[in-house]
Order: sequence, then C-alpha cells, then structure tokens
Amino acid sequence: MKKLLLGTTALVGAALVSQAALADSPKVTVGGYSDFQYGWVSEDKSAGERNSAFRSDNQISFKVDGKTDGGLGYGAELWLEADTTAPAQDRGVNASKTFLYVEGMWGRFEGGSNLGVDQTMKIDASTIARATGGIDGDWTYFATQSAMPGHAYIARPDLPLNYGGHYAFGSGAVLGNEAEENLNKLSYYTPKWYGFQAGVSYVIDEINRGQGIVGAVNPSGGLIFGPDRSDQNIGQSQNIFVGALNYSNTWDQWTFGAAATGEWGEHQATGYKNLSAWQGGAKVGYMGFSVAGSYGRWGSSNMPSGTSSGSHFWTLGGAYEYGPFGVSLTYLDSRFANPNFGGGNTTSRFDSWSAGADYKLAPGLTPYVEWTHFKEDDTGSVFDNKGNVFLVGSSLNF
Repeated sequence: MKKLLLGTTALVGAALVSQAALADSPKVTVGGYSDFQYGWVSEDKSAGERNSAFRSDNQISFKVDGKTDGGLGYGAELWLEADTTAPAQDRGVNASKTFLYVEGMWGRFEGGSNLGVDQTMKIDASTIARATGGIDGDWTYFATQSAMPGHAYIARPDLPLNYGGHYAFGSGAVLGNEAEENLNKLSYYTPKWYGFQAGVSYVIDEINRGQGIVGAVNPSGGLIFGPDRSDQNIGQSQNIFVGALNYSNTWDQWTFGAAATGEWGEHQATGYKNLSAWQGGAKVGYMGFSVAGSYGRWGSSNMPSGTSSGSHFWTLGGAYEYGPFGVSLTYLDSRFANPNFGGGNTTSRFDSWSAGADYKLAPGLTPYVEWTHFKEDDTGSVFDNKGNVFLVGSSLNF
C-alpha cells in the first residue's frame, strides 16, 4: 500500500513539474442552491408524529479555478452548509464537500472530502429522475424508519459506502444517510477516450472525514496524538478501493450511457466479512424520452461471518423532457440479508415507486412536485411499514 501511494505521488509530482509555469491568479466563482419544500406523509408506522412539515436546504459554493501557461488546471471546491440547523442526514456540520484538484491531458486528480468515482460515474434509474430525485430523492426525510433492531433495508440505489454508516445495525441509517459519501479520499479520473472513462478512489478509513481521527484524545492520558490506529469498528471497512468504468455517446438523436462501479475493502473487526459490492447500469435516450435501469449487489459486505450473501437491488425508470417541462417515473426493489444473531438469517424487502415533475420557470428557478410510495417488509408484521410521501417545492440554483 505504501509503495502504491508513493508511486502515485511521484507520478502526480512529475506531471505537475512538467506543466508548471507562471499564470494569472485563480478565479473564484460563488454559487450554490436554495431549496424549500412542503412534505406530507401518510404511513402505517407514524408513531404519533406530525404528518407534514416544511423543509429548507441551502448551500453556498466557492469554486476556485486556475490554469498555468503550461496547461495545468488546478483549483478547489468548497460547498458550505447555510442552514439554521445541522443537516438531518449527517452530511456535515460546516460543509458537505471540500476538495482540491489538478488536471491535464493525463486526467484529473481530486483530494479531499468529496464523492467517490462510484457515485459520480454510476447510472441507475435515479439518474434520469426529475423533481428531487425520485427513488433517490427527499422522501426519506419524511418517512418513518421501521425495522427490527439490528435489521435494515436497501432503500436507495447506492453501494454500502455511499448508503451510510453502520447500515446493518439499526443506528439510524435504515433508509440511508449522507454520513460517508464525502469521506476523505484521493480520486483519479482518466481522460475520455472514444466515450470511455475510468476512475478510481482510495479511502483509508470509514470514519476519516474532514479532520476526523487526526488529533484524537488519548483516553489514558488526555494527550493529543496522530491518526487513531486502534479503531476496530463493527460494520466498517478500511483500505477501501472504489472503481468505476463509464461509457457515453450520441448518435443523431439517440443517446446511450453505461456504467459499472464497485467497492472493495478490508473489514476492521475480526469475525466479519470484507466489503465487496458492485453495480451496473445503463440508460438510453431518444427525442426527449429516456429509460434507465441498474442492478446492484452488496453480497454480505461488512456483515458477521455466516450471514447470507443475498443483499441486492435493482432499479428501472422512464422520463420525458419537453422544453422547460420534465416528468419521470422510477422504481426500486431490494432484498437485505440481515445478520445472524442466534435466530437464523432473515431477509428484509423494500420497494418504492416515485413519480415527479418539474418546470424551469426562470434561469435557475425550478418548481417541482413529487409522490413516492414505499413499502418496508421486515421479519414479522410488527416492524412492517408502508406509506406515501408527497412533496411540493422549488429549488434555486445560482
């Protein structure tokens, strides 16, 4: 591992030296988005909670871009949270993404708290979804997470690392969260070649986000030391490699795209299986119409030894866009193999339908409406849940 990282560093350094030259100062572009929505939910497991609420989501972005006379591109992106409370799904207290980049004819390197290549290059039904994202949209902010303790679902079309931390052990991520999609990582994207592009990301540890596990407190003496080398967290991996291969092309009025992504890592605790998951998807478009689908398999990633390897999901969707108007219908179906805690392996099933529409009313301003039906089928009817989430709102991107 050390040799690999040193070799990568040497290659990057050589590329930078060859393209370095004086140039103008980098330019800073300020942007962001503001989203306001009303959500209403009707479900079996409401637990006496209110059935409607307003929700606001806001971020300010600073994009820094420069280029040397030798053609080396460089810069950074900082996406700062601008809400009056902490994010509801653990996206980050101060920022959701912060990273540096350098790029040239040889490709692009990104380093920081950012999405990995499996998230930026994947294709599934949510890729073509309108409104808030359909099956991968905002409905989970309003639905009740209902599952037997220690059980979970696959409620989003993501691989384990992007789905959320401790997904298998009922720690509030039953329907997924954003706790791990922006882990610290080093990513590389190849140049596009005849429509093909590949990418790879490396993550040291699942809790290494921002300044996490650096400068931790020594519980025995209260002293500050370097990176924590003793963490053995159940349900989490280390030395994680993420890979992706993507293809896209256009012929006349036809568009086509396909992608394969995967995550592989070493589990931190003994008695648990390593991370090994993959997803493949494709989309086709013609004159405003598009269809997309995917199949993903988690296997028994990060689960106790003896757990079934049957965790998987698939998606399918269609969309239509005409001028400023767009509409979509997406579907997700999944099975999650729960761990064996003495009662034998059990499987939780989840499925959701989502229909959405939006209209580009003005540059950057897009009102939308979305309906999602979901069903959580866990072991025993006591923990089952089903319901409908209706969203109406507007987003402003600037």
